[in-house]
Amino acid sequence: MKEKLSLYDYLHKEGIDYNLIQILKPLFTHREYRKGEMILHMGENTKVVCLILQGIARGVYIDTEGKEITKCFSKEGDWCCVYNMLTNRPSEFWIEALEDCQVEEIAVEQLRGLLNMSQQLRMLYEKLYNNAFVQIDEKGALFQKMQGRERYLYFINKYPDIAKRVKQEYIASYIGITPSSLSRIKREL
Repeated sequence: MKEKLSLYDYLHKEGIDYNLIQILKPLFTHREYRKGEMILHMGENTKVVCLILQGIARGVYIDTEGKEITKCFSKEGDWCCVYNMLTNRPSEFWIEALEDCQVEEIAVEQLRGLLNMSQQLRMLYEKLYNNAFVQIDEKGALFQKMQGRERYLYFINKYPDIAKRVKQEYIASYIGITPSSLSRIKREL
């Protein structure tokens, strides 16, 4: 497990000034999730977004054949439950803690109100939104352009920390191959 990030350090690194951080801090609620615990349930329309301070989580959905598919991973410094904020619909996937997680939650309505008041927060929101778009686009390209071996190499180069911390079956699911194919690829490398 990586060293715990602080809310202050995260916001400061993202360009939020000290005075605004002091306004924001009381609006966040600290939560802890044990390994295996659900941060978000499928079908839930969450009222909060979460900044992960420590730990790692994954978003999971069920495909048409009833298999679990890893949609995404979130680790220290990443936000989760953002999809619902953007779509304002019940979640089509769940988010589970893969390690013990410490998060800071803020109510979506409070965050939306703050976006109207602060250019710094709007810029952070735009950055997060753009990063989410790029990640989705990159994953689409990953599946369209690359074979399993190339997808795995891309994943471990782009997300080395995640690759070391999560089960191989979750990585296989994320990159769209079977766990046995991933084992074979790793043996061949």
